[in-house]
Amino acid sequence: YLYPIKASRKDKRNLFVDMLRRANQLRDEPAFYNTLTSSCTTNIVTHVDRIAKEPLPFSYKVLLPAFSDEMAYDLDLIETNLSFEDARKAFRIDEIARDEKDARPFSVRIRER
Repeated sequence: YLYPIKASRKDKRNLFVDMLRRANQLRDEPAFYNTLTSSCTTNIVTHVDRIAKEPLPFSYKVLLPAFSDEMAYDLDLIETNLSFEDARKAFRIDEIARDEKDARPFSVRIRER
């Protein structure tokens, strides 16, 4: 899924830069995956909390990544007027990514709708 997020250009940039800093830190100091404290979703929450006015609430949806997009939707973090089910259909990109895997630039092609 490739969801458009509700955030200012500045906040999107700050989020990206924070993620890059973490990637560089991991290059120098590798860390172990931990379902509760250091997973793909818990790490995104950590980055979002650094730019958000208020920290994201704790939820089992953070620990179970299959529900993380539902949490983002419930918190109104996704830029859409669609229902959650329709948003999942609209922003699913696996087929597009498969079809465009050799396209250049790939990142532009998967964002076209």
